[in-house]
Amino acid sequence: MNEATIKFIISRVIENANDSLEESKQNPNDDFSKGRKLAYYEILDTIKSELEANDQDLKEYGLDIDLEKSFL
Repeated sequence: MNEATIKFIISRVIENANDSLEESKQNPNDDFSKGRKLAYYEILDTIKSELEANDQDLKEYGLDIDLEKSFL
């Protein structure tokens, strides 16, 4: 797997995470929506931590954002 493929996969996860944020805003009392949003936070936080640990430029992966502010 090459770097371009990894970046593409991460971009898809970010897109899905953004969809979960919108769904959660539309259904703020729905436990499934809350759980989905939290799951995407956990996934992106793990990826971001691993990229940071490996001295990668987060901006290149679209993860130069405050995940806590966006998802929690």
